[in-house]
Amino acid sequence: MIIGDLCDEYAVLVSQNKAPAYGYDNVNASYGLVIVDDGTLIRVRPLGDFSGKKPVNIIPVPARFPRSSGIVANFLCDNVTYLLGCDTKGNAKRSAQAFQACGELHRRILDGVKDRAASAVCAFFSKAPQWQTAQRLMGDEAWKSSATMNFVLEYDDGERTIFIGELPSIQEAWDAYYGREDDADESALVSSLVSGERIVPEKVHPKIKGVAGAQSSGASLISFNAPAFCSHGAEQNENAPMSKREAYEYTTALNTLLADRDRVQRIGGDTIVSWANCGDNAYRDVWDQYMGQSGGLSEKVVVDATRALAQGKPYDYEGIHLSPDEQFHILALSPNAARLSVRFYLTDTFGAFARNIDRHYRDTAIRRPVYDSTTSLPTWRLLNQTIRTQSKTAKVSPQMAGAVMKAILEDTPYPMTLINAVERRINAEHDVSPDKAAIIKAYYLRATTNAQFKEVLRMDINEENGYLPYVLGRMFSIYEQIQLAAIPDINTTIKDKYFTSASTTPARIFPILGDLAAKHMRKAWKSKGLKVKLDKALGELTGRVGDRYPSRLSLEERGAFQLGYYFENQKRFDKANKNNSEQGENND
Repeated sequence: MIIGDLCDEYAVLVSQNKAPAYGYDNVNASYGLVIVDDGTLIRVRPLGDFSGKKPVNIIPVPARFPRSSGIVANFLCDNVTYLLGCDTKGNAKRSAQAFQACGELHRRILDGVKDRAASAVCAFFSKAPQWQTAQRLMGDEAWKSSATMNFVLEYDDGERTIFIGELPSIQEAWDAYYGREDDADESALVSSLVSGERIVPEKVHPKIKGVAGAQSSGASLISFNAPAFCSHGAEQNENAPMSKREAYEYTTALNTLLADRDRVQRIGGDTIVSWANCGDNAYRDVWDQYMGQSGGLSEKVVVDATRALAQGKPYDYEGIHLSPDEQFHILALSPNAARLSVRFYLTDTFGAFARNIDRHYRDTAIRRPVYDSTTSLPTWRLLNQTIRTQSKTAKVSPQMAGAVMKAILEDTPYPMTLINAVERRINAEHDVSPDKAAIIKAYYLRATTNAQFKEVLRMDINEENGYLPYVLGRMFSIYEQIQLAAIPDINTTIKDKYFTSASTTPARIFPILGDLAAKHMRKAWKSKGLKVKLDKALGELTGRVGDRYPSRLSLEERGAFQLGYYFENQKRFDKANKNNSEQGENND
């Protein structure tokens, strides 16, 4: 269960000091409003690092309350509208109400607290809003840029200045207030979907931030906002009952994972986070490199680790320890306006994921040109083969991207939308790139039941195979080579004019290609040896085909055609590179 696993991850993050304690949030607070005993604002103190575009000062503050369109104040940390009553949106009445609500919240929480700082806070909110004082202390430019930033209340006792939330008496008051519903009467209790315990259900859960494409203010993973979604008289998130603590834990864990930008992957519009039960970053380092990101490990280490884990063996190297039995979680989230949807959630041992990814890499392995050093095809590059990458507006389908990722991680057939999209790009580009050939090979390895076709789904050319669509693809490559040799400076080749139609309706196009080749063979060539070789190769392939050109090829048969064309081309390029290398050695 996603929520339960995130709650478990929260406990791990807290033990590693990566997440705040229950009832607190890590917030970027840019300025401190320094007050004295009578509540007067005497200073505005810049906090943290101001060297970048925005100041950075991540500190634990009392947990934020979910805020949508209504007036909801937060304790000790908020914006200038709530803490200073400043009207930043042309609505003075609402700003006054926000300041008043903020004051009421602080007085309610600090009621009975015997501390000078608590009295100073109450005095601060008893005064008229002091935003003009803050503006004067900060200067117009800094004040203008701070309208959306977080401020905290600080107290100056004459000897030191301290964030009021750090004082033990204030923390006790806040903890008591935040956990006050834990003592609710029995009639309000229901069974939690997470723990099964009797709890008071939390109506509104904290927002999730950091998902690409979602609202910057945060989006909801769990949300019931219309009567049609509710049942049995329950309101809002009471329909998926969990306690305030459980809601806090899962959202805090997820927000903490999303805040670690170097550990977040984005594929086709989805945002992906991952974690291991043990909390060891080594698993995420390897996972990052699986996803095409730099995980700080060499490619050799990742390959060796994957092979060991895929065989169920642990892997140890220079302090890195990876167990194939470690439970690993992968969560893909998609933006949906003010909500988030789960594209997929997978949990399995790290060894199982390594085995499936290793299988994917083997399925997509293919003979490549000498200039292409790719050893494993990253998912982002695979998906880019489905769009026109030169277009700034072209985007990978999020649905297809999610389905591809799920197929890789679960070792299941790739979605048909993948091969359809690649086929469209090949038809538009009149070419089969190494990456597209790798996708065709991998897709049909898992999809086809044709024994002859399976024989050509390998890393390199199968010159013995007589599968007709495959042979036709090889023939097309030979026809193209003949044309290029006969007319070296030609601008538009048969590939540009006939590739798509030849792979779709061979019976209509191949007689035309045969006539063109016959004319080209009658021309004078620069290399007589090449002419003899190509004539021999064409004769051999033509002999396998005879006069039985199919009237139409299916999608699967077109894949075989395209692979035949690709492999025959690679054979040509390999020979050319070998000849160039031999000539260079002779010149030396």
